[in-house]
Amino acid sequence: MRQIQTDVLVIGGGATGTGVLRDLAMRGFQCVLIERRDLAYGTTGRYHGLLHSGGRYVVKDPQAARECIEENQILRRIMPQCIEDTGGYFVLTPQDDPAYVPLFLLGCKNAGIPVEEIPIPEMLKTEPLMDAHIQRCFRVPDGSADSFLAAELNAQSAVEYGAQLLLYHEFTRLLFKENSSNSSVIIGAVCQNIVKDEEVQIYASLVVNASGAWAGKVVQTAGVELVMVPGKGTMVALNHRVVNTVINRCKLPADGDILVPAHTVAVMGTTDIKVTDPDHYAIEPWEIRLMLDEGEKIIPCFKQFRILRAWAGVRPLVQTSGTTSDRDISRGFVLLDHATRDGMENLVTITSGKWTTYRKMAQETVNLVCQKLKVDQPCRTHLEPLPPNNGHPAYHQSGHRLEQIEHEYSYGQLMCECELVKVDEVQHSIIQSNAATLDDIRRDTRLGMGPCQAAFCSLRAMGMLHTLRKPPVEMTNVSLRDFLNERWKGNLPILFGQQLRQARFNEYVYINVLNADHLPGESASKLAAETYSESFTQPTVVEPSLPLEGNYPPSTHHLQPQDVLVIGAGLAGLTTAWQLGEHGKHAKVITRGWGAHYWGTGCIDIIGYAPPDYQLRIDSPSKFLEEYLTSNPDHPYALAGLAALENAADAFLALCREAGYPYSGSLDKNILLATSLGTLRPTCLVPETMMAGDCSENTPMLIVGFDRFFDFYPSLIADNLSFQGILAQELVLELPSLRKRKFVTAMVLARLFDDPAFCQEVSDAIKPRLGSAGRVGFPAVLGLKDAHTAIQHLQASLGVPVFEIPGMPPSIPGIRLQNILVSSIEQRHGVVSNGMLATDSTNDGTSILSVHTEAAARHVDHLAKSYVLATGGFLGGGITSTNNVYAQEPIFNLPITPSPAEHPYQNQFISPPGHPRFRTGIRIDHTLQPTDQADHPLYSNLYAAGSLFHGCDSVRERSLEGIALATAFRVAEVISKERES
Repeated sequence: MRQIQTDVLVIGGGATGTGVLRDLAMRGFQCVLIERRDLAYGTTGRYHGLLHSGGRYVVKDPQAARECIEENQILRRIMPQCIEDTGGYFVLTPQDDPAYVPLFLLGCKNAGIPVEEIPIPEMLKTEPLMDAHIQRCFRVPDGSADSFLAAELNAQSAVEYGAQLLLYHEFTRLLFKENSSNSSVIIGAVCQNIVKDEEVQIYASLVVNASGAWAGKVVQTAGVELVMVPGKGTMVALNHRVVNTVINRCKLPADGDILVPAHTVAVMGTTDIKVTDPDHYAIEPWEIRLMLDEGEKIIPCFKQFRILRAWAGVRPLVQTSGTTSDRDISRGFVLLDHATRDGMENLVTITSGKWTTYRKMAQETVNLVCQKLKVDQPCRTHLEPLPPNNGHPAYHQSGHRLEQIEHEYSYGQLMCECELVKVDEVQHSIIQSNAATLDDIRRDTRLGMGPCQAAFCSLRAMGMLHTLRKPPVEMTNVSLRDFLNERWKGNLPILFGQQLRQARFNEYVYINVLNADHLPGESASKLAAETYSESFTQPTVVEPSLPLEGNYPPSTHHLQPQDVLVIGAGLAGLTTAWQLGEHGKHAKVITRGWGAHYWGTGCIDIIGYAPPDYQLRIDSPSKFLEEYLTSNPDHPYALAGLAALENAADAFLALCREAGYPYSGSLDKNILLATSLGTLRPTCLVPETMMAGDCSENTPMLIVGFDRFFDFYPSLIADNLSFQGILAQELVLELPSLRKRKFVTAMVLARLFDDPAFCQEVSDAIKPRLGSAGRVGFPAVLGLKDAHTAIQHLQASLGVPVFEIPGMPPSIPGIRLQNILVSSIEQRHGVVSNGMLATDSTNDGTSILSVHTEAAARHVDHLAKSYVLATGGFLGGGITSTNNVYAQEPIFNLPITPSPAEHPYQNQFISPPGHPRFRTGIRIDHTLQPTDQADHPLYSNLYAAGSLFHGCDSVRERSLEGIALATAFRVAEVISKERES
């Protein structure tokens, strides 16, 4: 057992704990802080980011208001780099009581808070989205604060003064002994180093309990009773800053009355619900609805914005009276000397309060410590600024990161485009800040906190962590799982609208493309973030009015009728149009954008894993499907027919061979290919550019990457392959031709590989380091126009087979495939029209008459004899949801068959059974026409293809492309035969 001796032990690494540590160190104490996870892991990292002026408390809690405005002014001096000087508005909405205004103004005057009334036109000039019916507006010195950075800088300053910081040291119990006067004396505490699984004893002259809502649990280990009233506050973040000023409702504090601009987002909060345990609580659906309803009272279009995430923190409130309402408990802080209160010497608890008053709380605490330890040193934390952040000791500005990137021309250094996090910041977090997890990197840099919720940067941060630290690869793998699950838990309460589609995209990338659910290692680590408890109430189902996208005026432009109109340009839509052309039909494809092949592997998956838990890898798709479909007649393969699948596969192979981009494989056998994570992924029809990577062969591999290409990490791939018994080594090339480029992306590399000179430069750099490798694997970027020639050049020069490893979007193999299909459609007199959003349709009750699109501010009617819906389920936007229960098909309003599961989502992102919601879809018959519950076709001329159908989860099965081909082939066949007859 490790032992440490110190003057003062601080328990808790939030704002108060790090503030106390800094003050102690500055006054000359030897001091140690322990925190069970990373800094700001608890309530400090889970609040709305408001620097209070105190205006919120002037009527109900004037003492807290005075403390807030005093500390507001101090914090602006000592830590401006952690504060954005947004200013704040208190607004009187039509729903608020005007009688509160004089009380508010008098309270501000008494508390010393500057307040100024702003004319409504001036308010709307600065915040044009706000409700024009707001009656009065008052400006106060609120601000937006970065609590993560503040905790980090307080800790950094403390360490510079000699303090010791022990992160990932979970408090276990207080150490105490009885003294001669029959009272107890605290002598230290025991904690557990959860990284090294080591118990640590820390002996101290005095212990400061700064554990927030957990303060009662800490002192209870020494037999002391402290009644905490944990108050849960739930918040939601919008995907962009809808305001640049903090907005408060001018009324007594209540739920959902603050809107805070925080970095790139806006945070709406918060509720105040009493919970029994600060470690176990749920985010309830009604809380999300309340946030949205209350947001509408400030910004009328609030519900139309995309919600990124919901989260909750627990306020550390102390029960000091008989009140039953959390709102009635003072927001002032509580400092307890347990010697006078409980007869427990050398123990002090500091709790409650606000983030804004953390420094004052620390000052008063250390004043008490000095008194008890008989030290006479004054506080200087209000005088000495925190260490400058990156040399910018001025107020944070929302556009500062972008301004810096533009000044440095460092666009190509971004690892997280949403939050503009550069590679050097991630490296600093890993090396200097000693980040142990991807979530630590997030708290240091904001990586993964933007609209895509870490879709791209998770792999990049994982690869960087593994490259720089070189831990056992299974530890790196579990860090990715932990991080994806942490992001998922904040998405669970708000999975509707565009964020639901984003979540499905993230699942597609990490499950389908990267096979992350089959990474070696544990499913979760002991460092993983806690999940929220399951919600106890289900949301009320309210069916939205149609159309979802808005009410559009009548079309003013009518196009000539087509034989067939195909809606959607994924693999299903393009294959349908290609096959219709083969049958002599003129097909027009309309699409808002390209489909999943643009993001995928470029391979054709038929079926890779067996339902229902998707753990059993399938060796032969044809053999498995012959048996499986007999007991699953509603599966899309069963409805399209295995003959359609076989014919589609043959036609596809012939098309690609004729186009000079041949595929290999058959339905009889799956091929195992490595992914950009180093997992082994089963697939069926494979571009010949990838075939030499077949992992059923054990020829040693050399995995080659490129410096500053952040979507591919050879060390991670090689180590995972080696862990699974496949010999692999790594190599990262630094090429002269890439050093002068600002960007090194997949598209840049693909275009370069079309140039023989670049191919030769690459092979020349590899040859001296080829070693014993019998084949060489590259990221899937070996040529955009002529991959076959690039592969031949590299193989001839290196003397060994070369292969591509598919990875993160955009998919170069997918783009090659798209170009082949579009060209084949156009050669057969079809048309592909991009940038057209299909919004709704008209019908006469038995057939579809037209489909309406919106493009370039023009509304167009598209007429056709037949219509094919190939919009791609939740992933493609073909199925949408306006709440987390109800789903709909937005163009034709087709009925949706829900999953029978009680709960639509699992608590873990990478959950073996998958998420039942994604088995939701439309019903079809054997002619692939959408049907009602009685299996009667809804419209005589409407068909469907692709992943819109209920009855399977094509992402988890790895059957997305196979279903697209089979159903598209079948639809084209049915339409052609029916029109001929």
